[in-house]
Amino acid sequence: MNSDFAFPAFESHGGCLEPFNDGHCPETQASSSADAARIVRYICPSASNSIENNVHVYNDVLHPHHVQMLYEATAPTQNHDHDIDSTKTTPCLHLTGESPWGTYVTVEEALDWINWTKMNAKCKVDTTTYEDYVASWREKLIDFYPFEQKCMSLSDEKKEEHSYQTTGRKENFDLAKNHCENMDLMRHALAVEAVAQFFVETIPSSSGNFVTTSSQQSQPTNEKLYTKSDFLRQTHGVAVWALSSRPGASVQYHIDYAELLRYEYNVTVPPLFAGTIQCSALCNNDQIVNAAENVKTKRMVGGEFCVNLRGLDHYAEHGYKGVLSGDPMGGWKRPDSATCGVHFDSSNKWVTIPYACNRGIVHNGDLPHLSAPIQHIDDDNLSRVIVGFNVFGHDVGARVAKAPEHSRQFRRQVKLYRTTLSAPKGNGNGSNGGMDLSQIRNNKGLTKLLVLAKRERVKAQLRHDQKQLTCNIWNHLLRHSASGENRHLCVGDIVEKFGIPSTESGWPTPVDAHVHLHNMLKQQNSTEDGGKFHDVDGIGGLCGAHYKIVLVNDLEPSTRGKLIAASTAVSITRSDNDTFPE
Repeated sequence: MNSDFAFPAFESHGGCLEPFNDGHCPETQASSSADAARIVRYICPSASNSIENNVHVYNDVLHPHHVQMLYEATAPTQNHDHDIDSTKTTPCLHLTGESPWGTYVTVEEALDWINWTKMNAKCKVDTTTYEDYVASWREKLIDFYPFEQKCMSLSDEKKEEHSYQTTGRKENFDLAKNHCENMDLMRHALAVEAVAQFFVETIPSSSGNFVTTSSQQSQPTNEKLYTKSDFLRQTHGVAVWALSSRPGASVQYHIDYAELLRYEYNVTVPPLFAGTIQCSALCNNDQIVNAAENVKTKRMVGGEFCVNLRGLDHYAEHGYKGVLSGDPMGGWKRPDSATCGVHFDSSNKWVTIPYACNRGIVHNGDLPHLSAPIQHIDDDNLSRVIVGFNVFGHDVGARVAKAPEHSRQFRRQVKLYRTTLSAPKGNGNGSNGGMDLSQIRNNKGLTKLLVLAKRERVKAQLRHDQKQLTCNIWNHLLRHSASGENRHLCVGDIVEKFGIPSTESGWPTPVDAHVHLHNMLKQQNSTEDGGKFHDVDGIGGLCGAHYKIVLVNDLEPSTRGKLIAASTAVSITRSDNDTFPE
């Protein structure tokens, strides 16, 4: 199936592409051989490779009112069992939206939230009631987005990469900021805060609890799942989703992966890390016995989170939803009822983690897992709500961000694929299949999706070309510096060399190259890395050095709104600090 994006370069991001048949064939790949199915295995990015350290459990990971907002933004006010796209309303937020829902949070957004929280005293106000917290949080949201836009004074390339994620939300926010009446925006902001607190701040600084083979319960450890610097370096962003379930519901045995990439290439791309936060005021029997009288939680039987520490070897035996072994639970059995807390079965490496409100669970992304059937919930008005997280690297993150699972964009894309596939295979006119132009013209929804897809494909190509031009200019400057030639390059030299339009895209013209170089020069001080270039290959003479572009002279100083003069001489210099800021 054609894609708007080129096939991802997994190998350059620590992934190894290899054949792997889990018994599942996406409907878009029905004509492909099972041998064509592949999977990406990533080198373990965790701080420890010990099998006991692959799952960490954290309690009280978010502010309780934040958890309640996540619950209210997900759970229907009425019982809509198994209705995937049901419309729901929230009793306190007074908003409507579809559930389940999904969004994507970039690392930059999470860091912006953290930095803004540190700078803004209002974020530290701890209100006593949920209603007060919601009101204060709405004010926080209104203040945050202008701050985030200031933080986006990056290169044009970064702005363009970020624009498709933020443009729609910014427009909706401008329309709804007086009343915060936009469910998508509220959900996304809640997700940004959760990712910032859980994945960027808590996990790198705290080991939480992890499963051991000796005690068969959750115990403290000093081993952290990853360091903050490793996470920020490897991660593009986090796909966030939320779903609500009632008794009888379960999630069968599976591994998480980038859904659309499987649709498009039949390649399974697991996340680097996967996790959940449990958001309902529900708990297991063990907690009921030990809970204080003022804890307002209800009992739920079943609904445990279960993960197998054998990883992809175990998944290869059982397959997608157990299709290879015939067991949709992948061999998992509920532990004896007398077992308290987290249970680890050393014989089959199954970990069973009971549900507890505000509990966070995180593990390596390629571990197979499931959600056990919910047997009973004491309150008929309560649902079990889980917010899930999939951490993706720079190889596929931008693609996942286009249509994260359970999002409206994802449902539209899947609908587009299915509409195309459902076209008649014969029309009596000698056609062998596919859709003809009349079918497309008569399907206004499909026509709009195809137009949007073309626009996004053009934008993606422009982002790629801009990135390549930046790299080419830097390589030219580095080679010139290493040559020892006794003269500086000027802006006009660079524009003349690279301002040659492609026959395919018509970009870059000399004016395009001039504007691009102008932005590289003028925006250095406003970028996160200070405009540095990391010379990994030692083109400039020293492997791993960092450089900056400097103006040697500016004979015709540009004024506001004008391009830097073509006669301006430029050079490169080693940066004072050869490290990028964390």
